[in-house]
Amino acid sequence: MNRESPQKFRLKTYIKSFGIKLLNRFSADPLLKGILILGSGTAITQILGLILVPIITRIYPPEIYGTGAVYTSILQILLVVATMRYEFTVLIADTDNDAEYLLILSLLILGIFTFILSVILIVWGDYLARIFQFEFLAPNYWLISIGLLGGSLYLILRSWTLRSKNYLLITRTGIAQSLTGSISKIILGIFSFGSYGLIIGDILGRTMGFSSLGKKILPKIWHSIHNLDNHKLRSLAYQYRKFPFFSLPSAFINAIALQIPTFFLAYMFDYQIVGLYALSFSISILPVSFVSTSIVQAYAAECSDLFRKRSDRILPLYLATTKKLFIFSAPLVFVGALISPILFPIIFGSAWKDAGIFVLPLSIFVIAQFVVTSTDQLDLYGYNHWGLAWNICRTLLVLCGFYVAFLFNLSPFVTILIFSLIMTMMYTLNYILNIKAIKSCMKK
Repeated sequence: MNRESPQKFRLKTYIKSFGIKLLNRFSADPLLKGILILGSGTAITQILGLILVPIITRIYPPEIYGTGAVYTSILQILLVVATMRYEFTVLIADTDNDAEYLLILSLLILGIFTFILSVILIVWGDYLARIFQFEFLAPNYWLISIGLLGGSLYLILRSWTLRSKNYLLITRTGIAQSLTGSISKIILGIFSFGSYGLIIGDILGRTMGFSSLGKKILPKIWHSIHNLDNHKLRSLAYQYRKFPFFSLPSAFINAIALQIPTFFLAYMFDYQIVGLYALSFSISILPVSFVSTSIVQAYAAECSDLFRKRSDRILPLYLATTKKLFIFSAPLVFVGALISPILFPIIFGSAWKDAGIFVLPLSIFVIAQFVVTSTDQLDLYGYNHWGLAWNICRTLLVLCGFYVAFLFNLSPFVTILIFSLIMTMMYTLNYILNIKAIKSCMKK
């Protein structure tokens, strides 16, 4: 009978012990557990996207890709105002019953907003299209309303799922969204749908997210909808009034600051430059996007839980998390930026060569954005007005930067560099504001 050597036995024992300790560590730390589950799903989603994007870029030329980027930018701005930010109150509501009412409130506001938007697009669609560079949608402006409805429904239901910490459901939904959207774009592109191929594919992906979460969540709150207490609904809307009064304008201005490059580049240059910029930005954040969404969601859930308990662990958690995020992201992003000019024409096709060059000025901004936005919780700490003031200043500076670029007829590369430096400076300021807000909460 063969016996194991003492060295081999000790090695197996050590590996087994290490595995048990690692498993216990993740089980005991809700944040790590959440990041592990969400991160694995995000990684799968990003890998699938990375595989399919080179196919998409060979079907759609940069100018068509640029029109899709304009459509997405419009949706990103509208998504932050569609529910008046009440979907975030679902996370921090004191009881599950209050959370159900706030979810219903978000759905009601979304329905009203979507109806008003549809009327505006029917009446003034052509006029708005000339201003915001989406004339390629004429006369099907209603696609904006459909995309907004599907995307907003998903965000509302995701807040409920995060509250219950059902990370596995969110993970499965994210993978389904990515696959549905990308495959739809490829199929529609093969049949020469042009800009509509990208837009309809985006809508199908967002709708898949809503349907996946809705069939699990909506039946559970059906009783609350049928027995709605209007007085309680109004009371909760007033109780969380800081979200529409401060978080809404802050998030709206934040979205404008992030989407300004798309509209200005379309106005200053053409859709081709927009397409190159859109691809370069999406690829530049790829090294960190494997974990960014999972960190945002898991950190928000864990921080909300600590805040409800009035725990003094919030500041140590914030400082430790931001430090780890910087150490993780900086090498990945900088290395990616250096090799992008060589790899872009090989992976995405010769038409996308200049997109690899745009990654260089964006790298600094991407690191700052990843570290700060993953952990920014000014709204949660009750300092919504700080976030609003910060967003106003950032947007004004970004507008000034693009105005200078337009005034001096600067090249696309220099224009993007100016934008990147302004954003990096403002994210540094946001980091300082979060520390001050947490310290103030702890004193109270």
